[in-house]
Amino acid sequence: MNVVAFVLGLFLYKKFPREIKTVYYFVVFGAFTEVFMKLYIHYIAKNTMPIGHFYFPIAILILGIYYIQVLKGYIKPIWIITILSVYIIYCITNVIFIQGLFQYPSITGSLGALILFLFSVAFFTKVMAEAKIDKLSSNPYIWINSGILFYYSIGFFNHSLFNLRFKASMELVYFAANTYSLVNQFFYIIIITGFVLAAREKRDMIQKINPRF
Repeated sequence: MNVVAFVLGLFLYKKFPREIKTVYYFVVFGAFTEVFMKLYIHYIAKNTMPIGHFYFPIAILILGIYYIQVLKGYIKPIWIITILSVYIIYCITNVIFIQGLFQYPSITGSLGALILFLFSVAFFTKVMAEAKIDKLSSNPYIWINSGILFYYSIGFFNHSLFNLRFKASMELVYFAANTYSLVNQFFYIIIITGFVLAAREKRDMIQKINPRF
């Protein structure tokens, strides 16, 4: 579904507002990472943990920029920038001093998921406080934020408990991996829905301005 979101977003990109374009950059980065991981496994090494140490901070940073945009006027950008900066610094420190490059980045993964969970909750709080959205089900930001809230809530526990699963049993490891893969697919379905609604919203806006279109 990541590839589907990438291709669909490519065709709809010109119709996206600035905030949705930022989410598309997140999708592009995810698709690039997925392709690179397959090449890495085939040509370089089976241990893909170094990719995780690179992926988590960049992905969280991109979505953090998205929340700077959608939370503008509700939370001062300096607070979000500060949180992201501390997180990036910790990610670098984690690789050097705490978890090695070839260990699963469970700490940075769970912390990043927690940060995005809090940002998504803040967005919903903003929506309820402002009460400006007439139809929530047709709003692309509601869909995308719901996807982020859902995905990173589960992601927090997935990353936090990653090492414990290996101590339990391999059956649990495979079950958790397959379950999280399904969660990932569902997440991108929600993102795709947000992309389609964003493009439709732009089309409807143009038609109101010029009915001939």
